Amino acid sequence: MRELRIGLFLGLRQIQRASLWTTLLIISVILFTFLNLVSVSGILIGIVDGAMHEVRTEAIGDISINPLDGETRIKETERLISELSSYHEIAAFSPRYVGMATIEANYKERRSLNAEPDIIAVNITGIDPEAEDETSNISSLVSEGEYLNPNESGYILLGKYSVDRYAAEFGDVFDSLKNIYPGDPVLVTVNNQTREFIVKGIVDSKVDQVSLAVYIPEREFRRMFDRVDHNANQVSVRLNHPYDETTVRDRLRESDLTELAKINSFTDDIPKFVVDIKGTFTLLGFFVGAIGIAVASITIFIIIFINALSRRRQIGILKAIGITRRTIEYAYVTQAIFYTIIGSTLGIIITQFGLIPYFIENPIDFPFSNASLSISPEGMMIRAGALLIVTIIAGFVPAWMITRQNTLNAILGRK
Repeated sequence: MRELRIGLFLGLRQIQRASLWTTLLIISVILFTFLNLVSVSGILIGIVDGAMHEVRTEAIGDISINPLDGETRIKETERLISELSSYHEIAAFSPRYVGMATIEANYKERRSLNAEPDIIAVNITGIDPEAEDETSNISSLVSEGEYLNPNESGYILLGKYSVDRYAAEFGDVFDSLKNIYPGDPVLVTVNNQTREFIVKGIVDSKVDQVSLAVYIPEREFRRMFDRVDHNANQVSVRLNHPYDETTVRDRLRESDLTELAKINSFTDDIPKFVVDIKGTFTLLGFFVGAIGIAVASITIFIIIFINALSRRRQIGILKAIGITRRTIEYAYVTQAIFYTIIGSTLGIIITQFGLIPYFIENPIDFPFSNASLSISPEGMMIRAGALLIVTIIAGFVPAWMITRQNTLNAILGRK
C-alpha cells in the first residue's frame, strides 16, 4: 500500500511538471481513439437500427396481426378490431386489405391499339386513410401531391417504385409507369373489372414494402375486389410509449384472439438475415476499433518510453535512495490512467451531448435507411474500460523496461 501511495504521488507530480503540449497530445490521442471506437461501430449498427426503425414505424408496426397458417385473411376482423380498441396500451391500429391488380397509364395518349400499353402489375392495398396515418404516419412520406382524403373517392397513391423517374435508379428491377404525376388518370383492373383513378400522390419511403405498394381507400378496395366480409389481410398495431411490445403481444396471445389470427411482435418478424447483418456490422466495428486502440496504445507506449528514457538518471537516483521498482512503475501507470480517464470522459461528454443529438437531428442518408449514432451509455463505458486496460499496459511496459536496468548504470547514463 505504501508503494502505491508513493507511486501515485510521484505520478501526479510528473503530470504537473510535464509539458502542457505533451499532456494535450496524449489526451487528444485518447479522445480521438475513443470517438473512433464509438462513432464507427455506432454508425455501422445505426444503419441497421435505422432500417429496422423505419420498417417498424412505416410498415409492420410494433405488433403485426396476420392470417392463421392456411388462411389468406384474418377471421372475424371486425371483432378483433373491437377487442384491440379495449387495450389502453394500443395507440392506433390499421386494417389492411391486399390484392393483386394491374395499373395502366398514358392510355389516352396511345394512338394505336397495337401500341404496347404502359401497364404494370402491383400489390394494391386498401386502407382507412385516417387509421393508417395514425398508425404509420404515411402522409409524411408523400413526396409529391397529397395524401388520401377519407371524404373523397376515385383517388390512388402510388409507391415510388411504380413511377419511372424513381425506379430508373435501379435499372430494370422494377416495372414502372412512364411520365406519371399527381393529377394524372390511371386505369386499375381487377378480375376484368376496370376503373379510372386519379393519382393523388407519390409515396417515397426507404422501406421497399411501402414504396412497392399502391394505396386506395378501403371501401373502394372492397368494392373492386368484392370483399363483403370486412376480413383484412393484415392489421398493423402501434403502441403507446413506453409499453413493451413483448408484454402486450403476450397479453393478446392469452386472449381468444389467437383463434382468429397470428399475433407477433416486431421482434418476432425481423428476418434472420437482418440480425446477421447487424452482427456482421458489430464485428466490423470491433475490428476497426481494435485497430484504433492498438494505435493509441503504441502512441502512449512511445511517449511514456521516451519520457522514462529521458528520466533514466532520475529513476536511478530514486532507486538508490530506496524507492522500489514497483513504486516507479506505479507512477507511470498512474500517468496512463490519468490521461485515459480525462480523454475518455471528454469523449463520453462529446458523444452524449454532441454527436448523438447531432445525428438524431441530421441522420446520415443511406439508400435504405437514415442512420444515426447507435450507442448506449453502457456501450460507451465498456469501450472506455477497454481503452483504460490497454493504456495501463502501454504505460507499465516502458516503465518496467527502464526500471529493470542496473541502478548505477542508470545514474551514470551507461547502457
